[in-house]
Amino acid sequence: MENIILFIKSYRGDLDRCVSLTESIAKFNRDNIPLYISVPTDDIELFKERTPFNTNIISDDTITSNSEGWVGQQFVKSLVYKLNICRFYVCIDSDAYFFKDFYISDFLYSNDIPYMVMHERDDFYEFVDRFPELQTYDVRAGHEAEYKSIMSHFGREGKIYHYGISPYIWDTKVWKWLDDEHNIEKLFEKHPNELKWYGEAALAMGAPMMPTSPLFKEFHFPGQYEIYKKLGWEEKHFHKQYMGIVMQSNWGAPLKY
Repeated sequence: MENIILFIKSYRGDLDRCVSLTESIAKFNRDNIPLYISVPTDDIELFKERTPFNTNIISDDTITSNSEGWVGQQFVKSLVYKLNICRFYVCIDSDAYFFKDFYISDFLYSNDIPYMVMHERDDFYEFVDRFPELQTYDVRAGHEAEYKSIMSHFGREGKIYHYGISPYIWDTKVWKWLDDEHNIEKLFEKHPNELKWYGEAALAMGAPMMPTSPLFKEFHFPGQYEIYKKLGWEEKHFHKQYMGIVMQSNWGAPLKY
């Protein structure tokens, strides 16, 4: 069993983005952390042909039979513990890419204590509060309502924390505890949001961790991307703060910033 792996859940619709991500991993993965990509069975050969280096391509069915659609993706990402291949995993969405060297020490504080993305999402809310006309709904209110509901499940009060963006550093022991004690399938029926359930579960369980700010810069909305471009931001301007960039595929973002 590996202590830590990189894990990507993808499918043929995100193939080009996933290839871009794996190419960046091949270039910057200085500790040669093993990479696993989980895809639908019918997509396995396609991904084997396109991924640029020795990658472990597995079928979603090896993790869960409930892998269809957007919620199914969350089951795949959450139930990696069932494979018994690692203790920790860095779960990365296909629409991300690294732009500088990374090491195991970027994800693990020590051999048995991970970093956990945990923050108050200041930059994101600053943007949505300033430009409400670019949103189709009250983003802050929607996010906070869901978080408060998940917090109440564990009896937690106080500040609202956000446990993303991708990459997420997850402990398989937390996911197993959450499934055994609370039933992930029922939790996802209530709120299909894996990163929020994981973060609150880690706090409720008392799992050892060290908090960290997001590892990647995220461009969540096209308007946000356009503003940064107009202000002259280049990829190099993010290098000191971040390890990579997430270009949200849900608005058809380019593969790279």
